[in-house]
Amino acid sequence: MAGDAAFGGEATDTREEIMHATYVALQKYGYAGISISRLAEEAGLSKSSFYHHFDGKHDIMLAFADYMLADFERAMGTESTGDPVEDLYTFLNLILGVYPTERSAPDHVERLGAFLELRSQAINDPEFRQKFTENPDRYVARLTEIIEDGIEQGVFNDVDAERTATFLLTIVDGIIVEATTRTDDRREELWVCLSEYIESHLVRERRDSEIASWRQRPGRLTTGGTENNADPRLTTGSPGGHPFFPSKPLEKDLRDPDETEE
Repeated sequence: MAGDAAFGGEATDTREEIMHATYVALQKYGYAGISISRLAEEAGLSKSSFYHHFDGKHDIMLAFADYMLADFERAMGTESTGDPVEDLYTFLNLILGVYPTERSAPDHVERLGAFLELRSQAINDPEFRQKFTENPDRYVARLTEIIEDGIEQGVFNDVDAERTATFLLTIVDGIIVEATTRTDDRREELWVCLSEYIESHLVRERRDSEIASWRQRPGRLTTGGTENNADPRLTTGSPGGHPFFPSKPLEKDLRDPDETEE
C-alpha cells in the first residue's frame, strides 16, 4: 500500500492500517470525497473494523491529523550538531523536503499536500484548528531555541528569536502552499530566497579572518562525497554541488497514478 511507503514501513496493527489507508484515500479522493466505504476498500477491511476503532469519518480524520503531525515531529526530532546555522537549515529542510535525506518520504510534496488539506479543515472546524495551532507552536519553540543558541554563540545577530522563528515558519507555510497547489515545484527557487534572507538578516557578518558563511564550512552540510558529508540525514552529490544550493529545478510528476503502474 502507498501509505506504507509514505510512513516508512508496513502498518503494525489495524488502527495503523486504517491510518495508512486514509493517506491513500486522501490522495485519491480529497477530504470531501472520503467515505468509510472507500477507506474500507483501500484498507481491505470491513466497515465494522472502522467503527470498532472510530465513531465515523470525522473521528478518523482527526486521528489521521494526529498521526501525520506525530510523524512530522518524529522526522524533525534531531539533536543539535553544535552549529546553530547548520541546525537552522537542517530543521527548515526537514519540513520542506527540498533536499533528500535518509528520513525523506518517497514523495514529500504528496505528504505536504495531505498536511495542507488537513490544515484547511481548520478554517471551519475548531477541533482541527486546535491541532494546527498547537503543532506549529511547537515548531516555533524549537526554532526559537536554535536561534537563541546562535545568538549566544555569536553567529546570529541579536534579534528577537521568537518573532524571527515565527516569521521564518510563516515563509515556510507559504512555500508549502506554492509546492502543493501549482503545476511546477518552486521549492528550490524559494529556498534560495529564504537562504538569502537568513544570510543577510540573521547570520552575523564575519570578518575576512573568519569563515565567510556556513556554505564554506567543512562538515555536515557540504557535499562531494562521504568524507565531507558526515551527516547521514543528507545525501551526497546534490545537483548544485551543495545540498542547499542546487543548479537545476525540481519537476513534479503530473501523470495519473494509474498510468505509472505496470
